Amino acid sequence: MSVPTTATALAEVDDLVVTRRTDGEPVLDGVSLTLRAGEVLAMVGRSGSGKTTLALSLLGRVREGLTPRSGTVRVAGLDPFTSEGRSRVRRRLVGFLGQDPASALNPARRLGSTLHEAAALTAPRGRGAAGRAERERRVRAALTEMDLPTDPGFLRRYPHQVSGGQAQRVALAVATIGEPRLLVLDEPTSGLDPSLAEDLAARLSARHRRAGGAMLLVSHDRLLTETLADRTLGIEGGRLGPPRRPAPSRRPPPRRRAEPASSGAPLLELAHLRATHGRHVAVEGVSLTVAAGGCTALVGPSGAGKSTVARCLLGLHGSWSGELRLAGSALPTDFRRRTGEQRRALQLVAQDSVGALNPRESVRGALLRPLAASGNGSEEEAARLLERVGLSPALLGRLPHDLSGGERQRVNLARALAARPRVLLCDEVTSALDGETRDAVLELLRELRHAQGLGVLLITHDWEVRATADQVVTLVDGRMVDAEREAAEDGASR
Repeated sequence: MSVPTTATALAEVDDLVVTRRTDGEPVLDGVSLTLRAGEVLAMVGRSGSGKTTLALSLLGRVREGLTPRSGTVRVAGLDPFTSEGRSRVRRRLVGFLGQDPASALNPARRLGSTLHEAAALTAPRGRGAAGRAERERRVRAALTEMDLPTDPGFLRRYPHQVSGGQAQRVALAVATIGEPRLLVLDEPTSGLDPSLAEDLAARLSARHRRAGGAMLLVSHDRLLTETLADRTLGIEGGRLGPPRRPAPSRRPPPRRRAEPASSGAPLLELAHLRATHGRHVAVEGVSLTVAAGGCTALVGPSGAGKSTVARCLLGLHGSWSGELRLAGSALPTDFRRRTGEQRRALQLVAQDSVGALNPRESVRGALLRPLAASGNGSEEEAARLLERVGLSPALLGRLPHDLSGGERQRVNLARALAARPRVLLCDEVTSALDGETRDAVLELLRELRHAQGLGVLLITHDWEVRATADQVVTLVDGRMVDAEREAAEDGASR
């Protein structure tokens, strides 16, 4: 759908320059764009290219460590960098979902409390029963639009008690509950399974077009941007231009089982897992193995129980039973009862890269601690780790908020590798990465598997990531799907 050039300009950015405070390096360098009412504009580019910085500017925000040097931003004629403009823009005009949606939800507040607060802040002022009824209506409508439950039991849950995909959709519900005129979405579908991502994006697009609103969509998902966007702009080195032609997708390596490092016995074994959230049975009857040098993919729709399985393997889930063995020896189900060696043996690369890193600790500190614990706490080794995950050692002195989402995720991976694990649990490890960087990370994991006998458990919705595994375990509603059914569904989806 094309938008007439005569349509009202809802957001305008003119010659915007944003630099780092430390060295004056430009993150955005003379960026100008116009976003019209009824338009969906896609912004694409490699990790660290300035996409998120530009998206945040529409709310009058810059990440810590950055400063706007020159240029102007207007949303519905208001300057979001002034106190008066900022209040009106954020409360009524713009809805925002960041790249790490889990960080948008207060871990100490129930989901219902967060949603009702958002409804109260954005709904027309009303007192008594009428005001409460309107807020309830908005909460139910926002949850229904995101294909989420509206029952009291779901609203009483905390963010850690729902899946990553459900948390992402709750954060989207918070962003849209006020029916904003401009919706800014930074990687909105990165943690969702493909069918849900496509359905959700289509709903949001249709809703905004009907209301005459606009959408800025920041995404690495080419299919999503090609399907939804009226226009697509590329950004590279803080400058706008035509979208960069993507490199041909690397064909995934053949799905073959890696040669085991020793006797061929599984490195990690999980049998008969049963996990609960209160009275709710989240996962039941799940068994899987990860071979030394092998890769097991754990797949399934959002909310199927994949992240719960990972938390159980790490000893972080409160209520579960089953048998867990590492290299033939029983592994305590509670993290607190594991030895230092057992804790280092299983490392997680979490989907939420913001929550995984200490905001007050530099990249250097995040890497040196696990390196010291594993016997080599040198800065040279920290620099080598960054280079292995495709980052410059110049990032060692930076804090997490100085990094892009893709850079944070690769630091998260480097930190996990610093502990020299025997098994790496990767929860949507590539979801925040562009295609080229994703392929480089997958190649690094393949090299580590074959050179060091590292076992990898991949939790993923990405078909190309799944194809790198030598065995696949599929969960639906917390239970394993038999191989015949999985093969049929796999063939149908292709």
